[in-house]
Amino acid sequence: MDDALRAADRDRDDVAAILREQYAQGRLTMEEYDERSTAAASAKTMGDLRVLTADLPATPEPSGAPAWSRGRMRWIAVAGVLATVALLVGAAFAGHFLLAFPTWLVVLIIVRHAHGGRRFPQARGPRTGRG
Repeated sequence: MDDALRAADRDRDDVAAILREQYAQGRLTMEEYDERSTAAASAKTMGDLRVLTADLPATPEPSGAPAWSRGRMRWIAVAGVLATVALLVGAAFAGHFLLAFPTWLVVLIIVRHAHGGRRFPQARGPRTGRG
């Protein structure tokens, strides 16, 4: 971008957020943070804003990827099913099989989640009302 372009309020807000994060991480002192945030609020051009963050490392953009991969979620589901089956078998051998009934609900939830959460294929085409 051209440093001579006029800065918008959104640009000033973005730089202020970067400065807050850098201060929180300990890269700026309180005096530096105050000085730079005041300068960001009164900046006229993109060049004025760029100078305020030029000596700071770029903050990574948060990714939209989930924290756990699909493979890890499958392993968690398998471990959950195995633990539930072990609990059911233990309860059956101890003679308290009916007390383990809520465990079946957990098994059904895990199995449904492992298969994508859909029980029936989605219908295609427009819906038509009755009558």
